[in-house]
Amino acid sequence: MNTASASNPPTPTPTPTPPRAPLTRSEQFITAAVFLFPALALTVPDGYSIGAVALLIAAVTHLVANRRTWAQQPPLPTAVKAVIAFMILYALYWMGDAALRGEGLREFDRPSRFLLAAFCLSVFAQARIQQGALWLGLAVGGIGTGGLAITQKLIEGHSRANGFAQTIQFGNASMLIGLMCLAGTIWAASRPTTRRGRALTVAILILGGIGGLTGSFLSGSRGAWLALGPALLIGLWAAVRLGHTRRYLVLAPMALALLVAAVYLQPATGVAHRITGAAQQLEHYIDGTDRTSSVGYRLDMWKGAWRLFKSRPLTGWGEQGYIERTRELGASGYIASGAAQFTHAHNEWFNTLVKKGIIGGAVLLGLYLMPAVCFLRLRTRPPGDPSQTLKAPCLAVATAGLIFMFGFMATGLTQVNFNHNIGAMTFAFMTAVLVGLSVDPARRSPVDDT
Repeated sequence: MNTASASNPPTPTPTPTPPRAPLTRSEQFITAAVFLFPALALTVPDGYSIGAVALLIAAVTHLVANRRTWAQQPPLPTAVKAVIAFMILYALYWMGDAALRGEGLREFDRPSRFLLAAFCLSVFAQARIQQGALWLGLAVGGIGTGGLAITQKLIEGHSRANGFAQTIQFGNASMLIGLMCLAGTIWAASRPTTRRGRALTVAILILGGIGGLTGSFLSGSRGAWLALGPALLIGLWAAVRLGHTRRYLVLAPMALALLVAAVYLQPATGVAHRITGAAQQLEHYIDGTDRTSSVGYRLDMWKGAWRLFKSRPLTGWGEQGYIERTRELGASGYIASGAAQFTHAHNEWFNTLVKKGIIGGAVLLGLYLMPAVCFLRLRTRPPGDPSQTLKAPCLAVATAGLIFMFGFMATGLTQVNFNHNIGAMTFAFMTAVLVGLSVDPARRSPVDDT
C-alpha cells in the first residue's frame, strides 16, 4: 500500500472558467445609454433628458427582447427591491398628496420620473452592463463640463458658469460628476491591460474629475462645495479597503490644498469673492443689519419653514399651502418679504418636512439611505478567504454610489434639488444605473463587468 499517496491525495485540477458570452444587442443598447447619460447631462441642452430617455428605451428594449425568459430570472436582492420600493413610494406619495390637495397635474411631473427610474432599475439589475461605459461617460461629461464652464466664465465673461441649466443645479451636478470620476480611477487602475493602457485610463478619469470640479467652482454654487466633505470620508473608506490608507492621508489633503489654492487665489474664478461674500452676509444677518442677502434669505426661509412644520408636523402644508403661509410670514415681518417670494425652502429636508410632514421626511430618508445600503453591502472580495484579491470594479461602483448619495444629500442642504427637473432626473436615473451595477455579478452568469 502506498502510504504517501494515501496521505497526500492528488490536487484536483481546477475547473476552467467558461468563456464569457458576448453581450446581447439589448445589453449593448443599455451599455450605450449608460455612457450617454452622464456624457450628455450637462454638455448639451437638455442632455440629462436625452440620456434618461435613452436609458428608458434601452430598458424597454431589453425587457421585450427577453420577454419569454424573464420569469426565469433569479429574484432581485432584497436591498435592490427596497430601493425600487422607495422610488415607487416616493412617487406615489408625492402624487397622491398633490391630488388630495387639488394641486393639479403639474405636481405629478417630477415625481413620475422616479416611477420610470424604478422600472429601469428592475431591468438593469438583471442585465449585463459593461462598467467601463459608466466611467467613460462620466469622464466625457466631466471634461466637457469643465470646458464649457471655462468658456462661459473665463472667455465669454459670464458672472457665473451655468452650462445649459439652472446655475446651482449645474454646479451641484458638475461636482458629483467630477467626484465620481475620481472614484472611477479605482476601476481604471485594476484593468487587465497594459501598464500604459491603465495609466491612460486613469489619466482620462482624473481629467474628468478636474473638469467636473472646475465646472462646479466656476458656477459659484457654494452649496455644491459641501459635497467635498463626505467625499473625502468615503475616499478614506475606499483607501482602507485598498490598503492605501497612509498614501491617501498624505495625498488627499495635498490635492485638496492645491485645488483650493488654485481656485481661491485666482481672482478670475470668483471663488474667493463667493466665500468672503457668504461670510459677510452671515455676519450681517446675525447682527441684524441685512436680511436681504442670499445667505439671509436662506436662513429666513429655513426659519419660516421650521415654524410652519411645527404647526402641522404629520402631513405638512402641501405645495400651495406652503406658498400661502410663507407669504403670510413675510407680510407679518417674521421673515424678510423677499424670502417669502420663493416657492421652496432652499433645503431639501426643510422643504419636505414643511410640505409633506414627517411621513414625507421618512420616505425621503429611505430614498437616500437604501441605495447607500446596497453600496455598503456590495461584496468587494470573493466569498471565502477575506485575504483574496480585492474586486476593484465592485469597490469603484460602491465608492461612486456612496459619493453620489451623500453628495446629493449635502448639496440639498442649501437647495431643493428635487424641485428641478435636472435634479430629480439626475438623481433618479443615476441611482438606477449605480444600483443596477451594484448587483452581485456572480448572480448574472455569464458576467461582463469590464
